[in-house]
Amino acid sequence: MERQYLTDQKPEFIKRAMRCRCPTVMMVVMTCSASTQSTRPFLPIVDLDQRKKRPFYGVKSDVVKVSSTLQLALRTDKKSRKDSPTPLFGNMSPNKVADIVKEPKYDTFASVPTDSSGPPSEDDNYAAQCYTDMIEDTMRAPMNQEQYDKIYGYRKPDHPHPVMVRKLLKFSKRYTRPFQSPMAFLDMILSFVPFIKWFPRYPWSQNLAADIIGGCTMSVVQIPQGIAYAVLAGLDPVVGLYISFFPPLFYMFFGTSRHNSVGAFAVVALMSRVAINQYSTLNPASHGLNGTMADDGTFYYPPAVVGSTLAFTVGLVHLAMAVLRLEFICTYFSDAVVSGFSTGAATHVFITQLNAFFGLKGLPERNGAGNLLWKLNDIIHALPVKINYVTTVVSVIAVVFLVAGKNYINPYVVKRFRLPVPIPFELLLIIFVTAASLVLRLNPDYKVAIVGSLPKGMPDAHLPAWELIPKLLPYAISISIVVAAIHISLAKMYSKKFGYKTDSGQEFYALGFTAFLSSLFPLYPICCSLGRTVVNVDAGTKTQFSSVFSSAIIAMLIFFIGPALRTLPMCILGVIIMVALTGMFRKAAELKTLWPISKYDFFTWVVSYVATVFWDVTPGLGIALSFALMTTVFRTQWPKWFQLMQLQGTDEFNARYEKISDNNGVCIFRFDAPILFTNVERFKNCVEKALNHWKEEKPRLIGPEDLQVKVVDKNKTIEQLNEVIRGKTPEEDWFKNIGYRHFIIDCSGFTFIDYMGVNALKEIYSDLHKQHCLVYFAAAKARVLDMFEECGFYKYVPKSNFYPTLRDAVQIAKKRRTQGTFYLLDQIGAKYDPVEEQFNIHTVT
Repeated sequence: MERQYLTDQKPEFIKRAMRCRCPTVMMVVMTCSASTQSTRPFLPIVDLDQRKKRPFYGVKSDVVKVSSTLQLALRTDKKSRKDSPTPLFGNMSPNKVADIVKEPKYDTFASVPTDSSGPPSEDDNYAAQCYTDMIEDTMRAPMNQEQYDKIYGYRKPDHPHPVMVRKLLKFSKRYTRPFQSPMAFLDMILSFVPFIKWFPRYPWSQNLAADIIGGCTMSVVQIPQGIAYAVLAGLDPVVGLYISFFPPLFYMFFGTSRHNSVGAFAVVALMSRVAINQYSTLNPASHGLNGTMADDGTFYYPPAVVGSTLAFTVGLVHLAMAVLRLEFICTYFSDAVVSGFSTGAATHVFITQLNAFFGLKGLPERNGAGNLLWKLNDIIHALPVKINYVTTVVSVIAVVFLVAGKNYINPYVVKRFRLPVPIPFELLLIIFVTAASLVLRLNPDYKVAIVGSLPKGMPDAHLPAWELIPKLLPYAISISIVVAAIHISLAKMYSKKFGYKTDSGQEFYALGFTAFLSSLFPLYPICCSLGRTVVNVDAGTKTQFSSVFSSAIIAMLIFFIGPALRTLPMCILGVIIMVALTGMFRKAAELKTLWPISKYDFFTWVVSYVATVFWDVTPGLGIALSFALMTTVFRTQWPKWFQLMQLQGTDEFNARYEKISDNNGVCIFRFDAPILFTNVERFKNCVEKALNHWKEEKPRLIGPEDLQVKVVDKNKTIEQLNEVIRGKTPEEDWFKNIGYRHFIIDCSGFTFIDYMGVNALKEIYSDLHKQHCLVYFAAAKARVLDMFEECGFYKYVPKSNFYPTLRDAVQIAKKRRTQGTFYLLDQIGAKYDPVEEQFNIHTVT
């Protein structure tokens, strides 16, 4: 029975192809549709050179390519027909080809209409595929990885030493290079003090005025916050002036960030308070530098000594991190961790200030797990009997004054009168209430707690308590990590915004040197404050030179104005802290944004906050960091997988677009994660799911479902005939017996693979081969290929199964698929001819 595959009614694009005036063109179109109207496969073979009948030079068979494309295959030399043929577009670039196909003689492409308002038509799909094939003709021939390496000369890295030895040599050279010459040693010393490099080039005419205004503004903000946070840390209020004066000056010499404001910070003050309460005397007003012995033999130190020793230990940790190049640790502090932890610590600070807000006295200190709940319980039980109503009224008035001034008056005044800096309502509040407290005698008559006398002048320098350093080291490590994470993140953010560079390694040295020098005076660990840094930027500060002017104003307060603050009520300091924390509490609004974007970040924020609030500040930080690291494991353990398709008119592959080319018999699988022992089972399950999904899709191949039949014999029905067909070729047998299918694994997502991952690929290769699937590995990174070679993977899987790009693998798979097409046609004909003769049926065309 002779089969006629050429249809009588040709599609429009075939007619246009036949009108093409190219000298010699061969068109081979093969369409296998699963629809009910056009299911008979047709194979039109047309010689478009109708003027002269000539053979196709260089064609070894009568079929060049079988695909749903118009293939412009060969062009002969017009001068000599005996010359070897050349590709139609030769080795032209894709842009040149695009210009050529717009010419009238190639109206096959230029005149195809495109309707962008609706779904792609058959002509649109066909034109896009034609253009894809022409672009492919201008590229290099597809090849496997072994051929690619041989042709282009793969050079394997030649290292005389293993990786660990190379890293140790690099690490040692970093620290031995400065001692090779006196100049190198001098350069190393000067590199620790960036001030020497940038200050001689300071643009006085451009930056001086801005730095003066910025420095004065910062002093106004630092004074009230410094005093308040010093009380929060369990130290004397005057310590707040010291921590606002010394650290900014020292940081100016060593830091590379122009806008970071170092000094007091609420979270660090609270974390320092835990250590200070643990090792200090019971009298926080003690200024002596000698410790005391308790009845149980425990040696206690003055709070100022514990605070300065803690600052020294934090600086020691920062220097160790700088020397060991451990700045990468800050990368583990995601925004969700920092935000959740900061909000949780702000909750601790807020609850702690309720004592001063209501004037409660004599409440016990609570430490350890759940101490915040115990503090809240103590406050609730003490309110009915210990509340000071005058203190409460003063606190409420102060809250109203600050909230109204900062949230309503300041925005209006700054916008209306174009003020360069906002009105310092905190400083105004301190001045007004201090004067009112003195006039109204709030302390002697109404028992309102006040700051008391402040020492006049600069404190004496003293060395830290060396024997206390090992005891404070656990506290210092947690504080130093928080300080580094906040400081580095803010430095990078504003350096990127204003277009200058910061050195993370030098910033660790700067924090360490600043802490060392500051610890000579009675203060506690320093940190960069987000609120003050924002004010610093808004004030127009240009460089760290602004610290000179802010410290000058604070020095005047220390020497001359400090004693005037003795009547300042303590509740005002608590109110300043509580109002300043409102910005941190607003970070809870991030949860609404995080939930639809990333569930991992959402739960990281929640865990960070809950652990900090219900456990304690330092353990909460450890829990938050541990959970954040666990989420990275979760992300790699359950990654996404995709089944890719080729986009029309391109050599790109994606899974989320509609205009795609049909890769009959070819499945492209992508796994977006490294293959490690944590996700090996997930990877194998995903491959199995992709394979089953591929089976269920039933791509448009020449098979039983592609032929529609109608019954001629009256005694038979269509249902009975279909049962006969299905009985001869069950679905599962059909999948196994059509010949090899092609399963391509896109390895571009494998950033790393371990030994268990290599074994998993061996299993997958073996299992798919048993199911008559050829497995291709495409676009593997060089490090992954090296891992395959080290593990002996090429002994089980030939290197010819690897391809440098996904395009190579797909094109070779299509060619292999095409080579078996006519064999399948013969097999199908042999299978269905007896059925047609038995039931006297014919195919529908």
